[in-house]
Amino acid sequence: MSAQEYRLIIVSGPTREWIDPVRFLSNASSGRTGWHLATHGKDYFREVTYISGPVADRFQKVAGVTNIQVETTADMARAVQNEVGDRAVLIMAAAPADYTPEQLSPHKIKKSDNENITLKLKPTTDILKSLIPISTELKSFYRIGFAAETENIEDYAGRKLQEKNLDFICANAVYQSQTGFGDTENTLIVFDRSLTAHIIGPHDKETLTRKLIDYIIHKLSL
Repeated sequence: MSAQEYRLIIVSGPTREWIDPVRFLSNASSGRTGWHLATHGKDYFREVTYISGPVADRFQKVAGVTNIQVETTADMARAVQNEVGDRAVLIMAAAPADYTPEQLSPHKIKKSDNENITLKLKPTTDILKSLIPISTELKSFYRIGFAAETENIEDYAGRKLQEKNLDFICANAVYQSQTGFGDTENTLIVFDRSLTAHIIGPHDKETLTRKLIDYIIHKLSL
């Protein structure tokens, strides 16, 4: 069995959850890591699909792969669910918003100097959890998640790996000045199902993602 017999699905960047026609909830994810993963992955895998949220122009498309652009977490969830299948490796390098407003205001919310505004939020779809029922019906479908943490990295990453039934989870500490969202250099701690840790980095993201692809192919014996 080789990687050439597998599809690679990369999910990248943030999502936007709209509050009103001009404001939205999002985060500082640049999409750089996912873009590099898809760029390197096409050298190894039979086919690559790159699903990206609203990232910078240079990270929107990868040459030679299937590119799908989405905006909201719900959009991203549907795109991922439509793409998964037998003999596939999913790397969820995206940072979708965890919450969305309960109601979208049809008009711009006006500023008032004398009033506070309460914004009611509800959870968005947990994309990786939504794949658990689907994954039991698929053959050779591997799932790799990412976890950006500010503390207790091993505990939180391990919990996410188990709760979302992942094969690997890649954790990074976003509180460090040069290892967070948008930075060009990063360190990943990759945990497998036994919670054995493998450290990659610190490297620039191009080198980091190449080493991560190599590690995943080696560990899955592809």
